[in-house]
Amino acid sequence: MSVDIIKQLDRAKRHVEKSQIDDAIEAYQSVLSAAPNHMESIQSLGDLYTRQNQPDRAAFYYGMLFDRFTSPREEPKALALYARFLKPHQQPAERVARYALLLQKQNRAEESIEQFMSAALAFELSGKMEEALTCFVRVAQLDPENRDRHIAVAELAERMGNSAAAARGYLRAGQLTAGDGTEALRLFARAHELLPADRSAALLYAQGLLRSGNAPAAAALLMPLAVAESDPAFLETYAESLMRSGRLDDARAVLDRMTNQGAGSAEKFFVLAHEYMRAGKEEGAVDLLGRVKKSMLAARRESEFALAVDQFIEVYPKSLRLAEFCSAMYAELNRETKYFDALVRLFDLRLANEQFTGACEALEKLLDIDPYDARNQERIDQIQGRADDAFLSRLKSRLAGAATHGSQTPAQDRSRGKSGDPSPVLLEDVRAGQTLEDLLVQAEIFVQYSLQSKAVERLQKIVELFPGEAARNERLQSLFEAAHWWPQEDASKPEPVSQETAAEDPAVHNVAYAPETLRDLAKISEINQNVFRQPSPRAMLSAAVNDVGNHLRATRCLAVVGSPGQPPQMASEFCASGIEASAGGNIVRLIGQIERALPDALGGFPLDAAASPALKEMGLETVLGVQLTDPETQAPAGMLIAGFAAPHTWKPNETYFLQSIGDQMLLCVHHTRLRSLVRTMAVADEKTGLLARSSYMDCLLHESQRARKQGVPLALALLQVDGGPDLLRQQGEAPFERYMEQLGRSVQAVVRQTDLAVKYTSWALAFILPDTPLSGARTLAEKLKKATANLRAPWDGAQVTLSVAIAEAIARQDFENEDIVTDLINRAEAGLEEARKRGGNEIVSLEMAKI
Repeated sequence: MSVDIIKQLDRAKRHVEKSQIDDAIEAYQSVLSAAPNHMESIQSLGDLYTRQNQPDRAAFYYGMLFDRFTSPREEPKALALYARFLKPHQQPAERVARYALLLQKQNRAEESIEQFMSAALAFELSGKMEEALTCFVRVAQLDPENRDRHIAVAELAERMGNSAAAARGYLRAGQLTAGDGTEALRLFARAHELLPADRSAALLYAQGLLRSGNAPAAAALLMPLAVAESDPAFLETYAESLMRSGRLDDARAVLDRMTNQGAGSAEKFFVLAHEYMRAGKEEGAVDLLGRVKKSMLAARRESEFALAVDQFIEVYPKSLRLAEFCSAMYAELNRETKYFDALVRLFDLRLANEQFTGACEALEKLLDIDPYDARNQERIDQIQGRADDAFLSRLKSRLAGAATHGSQTPAQDRSRGKSGDPSPVLLEDVRAGQTLEDLLVQAEIFVQYSLQSKAVERLQKIVELFPGEAARNERLQSLFEAAHWWPQEDASKPEPVSQETAAEDPAVHNVAYAPETLRDLAKISEINQNVFRQPSPRAMLSAAVNDVGNHLRATRCLAVVGSPGQPPQMASEFCASGIEASAGGNIVRLIGQIERALPDALGGFPLDAAASPALKEMGLETVLGVQLTDPETQAPAGMLIAGFAAPHTWKPNETYFLQSIGDQMLLCVHHTRLRSLVRTMAVADEKTGLLARSSYMDCLLHESQRARKQGVPLALALLQVDGGPDLLRQQGEAPFERYMEQLGRSVQAVVRQTDLAVKYTSWALAFILPDTPLSGARTLAEKLKKATANLRAPWDGAQVTLSVAIAEAIARQDFENEDIVTDLINRAEAGLEEARKRGGNEIVSLEMAKI
């Protein structure tokens, strides 16, 4: 600093001390003449003019000072200076824009938008269009959900000839135009007109055309770009437009191409198969289903595929080709009950289409599966005179043999009296044998489904009714072992059956069941799996009553959850075709009468219309109810009821079929309610609505413990924003949090109600997936990627890539529950690291090595 400047500063300070303001101003101006960036002089001049009540002159020097506060450390000073001294006065547009940018950095969005708009208008008036466009873009970033902001950007960019910026603005505005498809389509069309070769503009425009019902135009729009395109979202839209245009073979080619690239999904092939069926191209549909079957069976998704085929059968019940495919599929899957039903359907369709040879083949297979089915004779009567006589004679002889085998034994023949009626002694022996067999089967079912208390109850009844049976019945001893319960008189653990004994007596391990019992066993497993998959308690009740009602061919089936004597907490009813739903009052009266009834020997509550007027009001002749027990308190907690409009004799297998399904249904409801309670009690992340990280370990430990006890799978999925830490630092916390809020809302529609979604980190979400194997977790990961495909970053409108790591919990004998959870978390996080090494935008699963 020169001697003259120092002297002038000293002179100015002395004038200030003496209140000689004009002389002090003159001295400071002399300093500025020699050193234009002298900060002390600029600020002093502003302060002195303020003391003289000359705000305009003061604002001039404060503006100079504001322009020189450029370092990050000086930004708070600049904000305070502008707000106090400059804001009331007209300022240059550049200065207003800088003030708006400082406000944006301070997360003061509304004030920043106001200043950017003021600067933009000033720039436009002065002809500085690039600067005005920059301001409008900033406003759109600060208010990303405001359609008008993006339109303003687009219109200004279009006037300037900036087609790329204009197209981006129109596209985003079109995405935000909710409820007005015509306006959205106009905006997409404008964007495509500005950038006809841009894939994003073409894709969004085509999606808009599809929504408006103009599929051919959408297909024509995407076709030139589809040749070299590999993006799954683009190809999926293209395939859908081809499907809806009727170009089914072309759509299949696109879906095959996606599959070869590893981006195909079975759901799209099913949709295409439906289109083939609607177009009357049954061969094309069946051929496509056959291809999907190979891939899904290879991926161990056979249950999912079978369910989809069942839905096809429901939609197209008269399709003979589809019925043939269905029966062949269930034969390959070795699902006897489903195969039997498929053959029944195939027999009826072939008979209706006068394909009598094929109907005979189906009938012969039905006899192979269940020669005791009561409808077999009816089917033979239907093809009488239409089939070969020798073939019919062979079938009738098989039916006669089955009837003879099932009706009596030589011992029974010898015990008959002269009148041909069985003696009382014989009847008692047969009844006792049947009761023992029924109780053994019930106990085995309850052991199989981990219903400990029910199994022990049946074993106690066997010991009470059949003293000494345990000493000679190896099958009963095995049940004691499996249920971990032994009679009091023999509390010691019985000796295990030796291999030599088992070899000598195959009946020890190979018990012969009646065909109806075998079908019930298979159906119990199938229904329980279906109930487990349901997302809510009400859906579980509905699935249970529909499956039970259809299996028993009942007129009505009711499931009720609630304490005895209290109004039901939940109820669901199955009604056969043509039957009206029951009135609520009738259901309550029926439940009350069943609760007051005495149980039979098997624990069921049969009730006839003669003893219950409520049955007649519901159009029923007889009902059978079973009481459901709370898995925690062992107290009565509900009821499962089946009823028939015609007289019906209830069989023992029907009682324990209802009991097994009902108890498993109540167990599912109980666990689903526990998960809901966890959601209610856990502290939720306020912005995303997901569970907070603090509840993460508790939820994992609880679900892992349940999975170990029930022998069901448990999976974990981690969804991470690629480069999340870097984006958080670059864009700031507020914009990134807004993106995570949008991400949280997008994925919540995908996950099931039984799943638990957690805010894992600032850039990652975790999904705890009960009753889900690794294949199911991969399906969810694909759905998560698809649900977030159109999500755009609020800071620049670009797509942010996401990676998903999935892992399935592996229970080992040497692992405690905490060890299982730790291993599961480590493998999932290692999967995220692997995805990062691959460049992101990946789905990675790391399985634990076999030991």
